[in-house]
Amino acid sequence: MENLFFLPETKVTPNSVDILLVTGDAYIDHPSFGIAIIARVLENAGYTVAIWSQPDYRNAALLKLLPEVRLFVGITAGNIDSIVSNYTGTRSRRKEDAYSIDANPFFPQGHQKRPDRATIVYTSFLKQRYKKIPIVLGGIEASLRRFAHYDYVQDKIRHSILLDSKADIISYGMGEKSMVEIAERIKNQQSLKGIEGTVVKIKADECDGLVRLPSYEEIIDNKENLLEATSLIEANMVHETAVGLYQQDGSAIVASFRPQALLTQDEMDAVYALPYRRNFPEYCERVPAWKMIQHSVTSHRGCFGRCSFCAITSHQGPLISKRSEESIIAEVKKIALSDNFHGTITDVGGPTANMYASICKIGGCKDPKCLFPTVCPNLQMNQNEYVDLLFKVCDLPEVKHVFINSGIRYDMALENETAAEQMICNFTSGHLKIAPEHFCDDILRLMRKPPVKEFQRFIDFFERIKKKNHLSFYMLPYLILSHPGSTNDSARALGNFLLKNKISTRQYQDFTPTPQTISTAMFVSGKNLQHKDINIVHYSAANNPQRKILENMLRHKKK
Repeated sequence: MENLFFLPETKVTPNSVDILLVTGDAYIDHPSFGIAIIARVLENAGYTVAIWSQPDYRNAALLKLLPEVRLFVGITAGNIDSIVSNYTGTRSRRKEDAYSIDANPFFPQGHQKRPDRATIVYTSFLKQRYKKIPIVLGGIEASLRRFAHYDYVQDKIRHSILLDSKADIISYGMGEKSMVEIAERIKNQQSLKGIEGTVVKIKADECDGLVRLPSYEEIIDNKENLLEATSLIEANMVHETAVGLYQQDGSAIVASFRPQALLTQDEMDAVYALPYRRNFPEYCERVPAWKMIQHSVTSHRGCFGRCSFCAITSHQGPLISKRSEESIIAEVKKIALSDNFHGTITDVGGPTANMYASICKIGGCKDPKCLFPTVCPNLQMNQNEYVDLLFKVCDLPEVKHVFINSGIRYDMALENETAAEQMICNFTSGHLKIAPEHFCDDILRLMRKPPVKEFQRFIDFFERIKKKNHLSFYMLPYLILSHPGSTNDSARALGNFLLKNKISTRQYQDFTPTPQTISTAMFVSGKNLQHKDINIVHYSAANNPQRKILENMLRHKKK
C-alpha cells in the first residue's frame, strides 16, 4: 500500500512488526508531525514500526495487507482534533485539510480521509484485524477527550474517548516517555496501570491516592460540574505538583495518572536529532502543512499563558521544555541542505516564541496565573537568550533571514524592551504577529489575557520603535469573536479600539468550543469560574451578529 511505511526502512515488506501506528494525517517524516516523532522514538528504542496514514476505514480488504503486530497498535487522529479539522465554529463542513495531499480531505468515494472522531473510527476498524492486540490512543484528540467532554458538533457531553473507543490505554500529552514505557510493559507482559502520562480503566478499589472528578452523570445533570472537572484537570498538568485523577462513568472508572515529566534539554535534543528524512515521502510538497513548516524550527514546547480558550495547557502543559542552541543550529543546517531552501528560516519558536528559555523559579504550581492578571514574580523570563539564539541562527552562512512566525506575548515583550526591539527590528517580516484576542476588559478577564491598557502600552512602544528605526512594519493581531461572556456591545468596543488605533486585521475567528478548555466549560455551563451567569453566544453561518458588527465597522472605515 502506498500509505504504509516502515521503520527501520526496508525494501521488502515485513511480515510482522512490533508496533503499528495509524494516523489521520498524510504521513511525513518531519519532527513537526507527532506521528513521525513517536515512530522515530520507538525505532530508536529498538522496536520495528509500521505507519499507516489516512487508512480507508470503509475498505476492510486493506486489513489483510497489514503485517502482524507483536506488541500494540497506536492510533491518533493526527496533528489536529478531527472535529476541529472537519468543521468550522458554525458546524459547517470544511472543504480543505492542511494535513492531506493537495488539501483534499476526501477519498475518491466521497468520505472523509480523517473521519469525525477519527480515533474511535480507526480503533473500531483496526480491531477487526487485531482482536487480541492492545490498542493505544495518542495525539491531541485523545488528550483532550480523555475524560467526559463537550462535542460542539453533536452539542452534547460525550464519554471519555477511552470508553467510547474501547481502547486499552491513552498516552496523553507529549508522549515520548509514556509510549516507550507502554511498549516495554507490553513486551514484558506487565500491567499498564500507573504509567505517568496515561489513562486507563480501573476498578473501584484502585482509586486510593487519586482525586475524584465530577462523574459523567453529574456533569450531565449539572453542566457547572464541567467547570470543576476542567479546572481540576488543568491544575494537575505540572508533573511535580500533579496528582492522579479519576472519573466515574456508569459502572466504569477512568483514571489519569500524573503527566510525564518534561523532557530535559538533553532529551529534547535527542528527540530532534533522530534521523527524520524531513522531505519524505515525495508527496510532501503537496501537503500544505508541510509547506508551511518545512523551513521552520521548533525551539520549545509548552506555554505559561494558560489562556482559557487554549488546549495547550491540557496537552503540552504550562511549563517550558526547550532545546539547546546547538541542537537548533544543527537542525537549521539540515534544512539548509534541501534543494528548495533559499536562505529564509520562517520561524524559530513554539506555541509562543519569546517564552524560549523562560522558567518557573519554583518549578510550577497549581495556580494558573503565570501571566494573568499580571506577570508572576516566580516567572523568570530569559528573552535575551532567545534573541541571542536568533542572531546565531542568522549568522550561519547559509541563512539570509530569520523570522518569528509563531508570534510573541506582548506583555512579556514589555518586560524587556531591549530584547523586544531586537525581535521587531531584526526578525519581523514586515508584520508582527500578536494575539491580544480582544479589546474589552470584561472579555479579557474571562480569557485570562492582559487588560487593554497593557496592549495600549505595547502599541505606543511599537510606534516608538518604528519611528526610531524608520520601519514601515505593522502589527497583525489575532482576535476571537463570540467568546463566552461577550455581547454585541463588546464586539463594538473591539471594533472601536481597532478604528481608534488604526489597526487593520482580517485575523479574527469565531470562538470554537474545543474539548477540555475552561472557555468551553464556560460555554456549556453559562457560568464563569466564579459560577456567575455570563452571556453565551450561539451563532451560526446564517446568523453571526458579532462578526457582522465588526465587519460592518471595518468596512465603513475603508469607505
